[in-house]
This record gives sequence, C-alpha cells and structure tokens, in this order.
Amino acid sequence: MKKIYALFLTLLIVNLIVFAQGVNENLFKIERNKNANVVMYDVRVLPEGFIDKQNPMDAYWILKAEQGQRDEISTFEKKAYGYKININDNGYYDLILKAVSDRPMKIVNVQGKYKAEIMINKKNAYLSTVYVFANDSFIPKVEYIILTGTDVKTANRITEKIITK
Repeated sequence: MKKIYALFLTLLIVNLIVFAQGVNENLFKIERNKNANVVMYDVRVLPEGFIDKQNPMDAYWILKAEQGQRDEISTFEKKAYGYKININDNGYYDLILKAVSDRPMKIVNVQGKYKAEIMINKKNAYLSTVYVFANDSFIPKVEYIILTGTDVKTANRITEKIITK
C-alpha cells in the first residue's frame, strides 16, 4: 500500500510541475534529405493558454536517425535553423525562420491551438513542414525547399517548391 501511495504522490507532483510550467505545442518541423533527423519548432504555452512572453519558442532536434532522442540546436546550427520571434503591436507574434527568411510568419491561435501562418503559393496557410534538399558536397548547398501546410480558407493541403539560387 505504501508503494502505491508513493507512486500516486509522485505522479501528482510531476503533473503539478508540468501544469505550472505550461506545455509546448508543435508548430512545424524541418525535414532534410541528409538523414531522418528533424528540427522541431514549438511554441511555449503557459497554463492560462497564452504564449510565454519571456521564452516563446523552443527549437530542437529529434534524432530519428539514432534513437529518436531530443538534442539541442548548436550555436553553429542556428545559422541555418535559427529564428527570430517578436511580439508586434497587435499582440501577435511575428516569426522569421532562417531557412525561409523571405517568408515571414505570424503565430495565430486557431480554435485553442497555435499555428504558424505563412504564404504558400500566394495563399495564407498553416505551415506543417519545411523540407530542405541540399547537395552532398563538402559544403552543402541548398538546392530547393518545399513548404507544406494547410490552406487557411479551404483546409486543403498546399505545397510550394522554392528553387534556391
């Protein structure tokens, strides 16, 4: 009986800590042709349902090519996978992703879930995936990027291939 009580108490404490800190909601990910590893971009949401103004984003690797563990993005890797996020005058968060810096995004709340809104094929869309194809040279060069998301108006899947120079 003492073991059950201790387990219950431990679970209760863990749940209280998680609730007090809030949760992360996934916005989108970057996939690459190099390997199965992906970069995840999450928004940090406080228990009240608002984005954490002090630390609004969390970007990290999921090393699927290994054991699926989380790994932090290094300072060097932030040159390719980094971002800028700022709150604007309307109370929305503006997001610029280094991989597609010419496509500014806005973080919006849609039916209680945060999404990254971006232009894909000249239509407003909620971004789900950025696919980056780079050549296999000593210093890899990105050849193209594919944006995938959901059309804001129709909820249909939408993609756009961007050839890099």
